[in-house]
Amino acid sequence: MTQNLPIGAVTSPHAVRLRRAPTAWLPRVRLHVVLILAGVAAAVAGAIVSTEPGPVTVRVSPSAYEIGGARLEATAPGVFQGSGGAAVVLVRSGAVTRAGASATLGGAHTTGHCALVDGARTETCAFTVDGRPLGAVDTWTGAGWHRRYDDGRTATIAVTGGAPVPVPLPVGR
Repeated sequence: MTQNLPIGAVTSPHAVRLRRAPTAWLPRVRLHVVLILAGVAAAVAGAIVSTEPGPVTVRVSPSAYEIGGARLEATAPGVFQGSGGAAVVLVRSGAVTRAGASATLGGAHTTGHCALVDGARTETCAFTVDGRPLGAVDTWTGAGWHRRYDDGRTATIAVTGGAPVPVPLPVGR
């Protein structure tokens, strides 16, 4: 920005012209623009984080199979049943623990089964959700499972008790 302060006639050789320093030519950073951009970035980050499901907690005892706040009561050794017809069955055969489940999740009839070999750090699961097949591989993290579904989605399953427990339901979907 140039400002002329004429002393006398504009064409006078004595006219004073003030010039800004070269640093003033650089664009000014305006605080409100920076705050708006920071707010937009925070909103985008929040939207991304909110689409990721939180961890689902699983706990198994002789009297109950608890998953994501739902409690299925033991009706026989390894057989657990909850309200709404949800059921989980755990069967140990040699060095393999197999689990099967049937439930209605989000209004969709869901079945699933998993196989966990003793000492293994992974389990494989297969599900049918509203008539559509879906597979998953769970990797043991020391505190639970990191589940990766065939379609690329992931879920975190926290297992209380410290030992791997099969999770035959498609949690985090």
